[in-house]
Amino acid sequence: MQETEPTKAPAAGGSGSAGGSAGGSGSGSAEGMTSADYYFDSYSHFGIHEEMLKDRVRTEAYMNSIYNNRHLFRGKVVLDVGCGTGILSMFAAKAGARRVIGIDCAAIIHQAREIVAANGLSDVVTLLQGRAEDVTLPDGIEKVDIIISEWMGYFLLCVGQPP
Repeated sequence: MQETEPTKAPAAGGSGSAGGSAGGSGSGSAEGMTSADYYFDSYSHFGIHEEMLKDRVRTEAYMNSIYNNRHLFRGKVVLDVGCGTGILSMFAAKAGARRVIGIDCAAIIHQAREIVAANGLSDVVTLLQGRAEDVTLPDGIEKVDIIISEWMGYFLLCVGQPP
């Protein structure tokens, strides 16, 4: 049986489109924004995520690494740091994780929640907006078994993570 990635996503455009601000973590105006605000705001736009998801080799490499290690994910609590559209969270859920918590500071989290719901995974995947170091794990969860993160961005060149 060949595994497939989750297929449903909201239509491009709207508040998460590449053309306008989706709110991000910034103050809404350039004045007073820190480098971290600019960084997180850049990931609030659907276009950057669309580019990464369309990179089939990259996306399938993540999918295969999770699906080929189902024995590690089965029944576990997984934390997806910088979850973006929630693709890795959904892979982990489909690999048998008992609970997946995705965290992202960018406003793309709102579209990610729609994507997770459209794929019928809301009962397993919980998405939280905030910085990983600031969020509180839900439902009395004090620790996780596995941490996953797609920290490379695309082309290994374009993620200028703030210090």
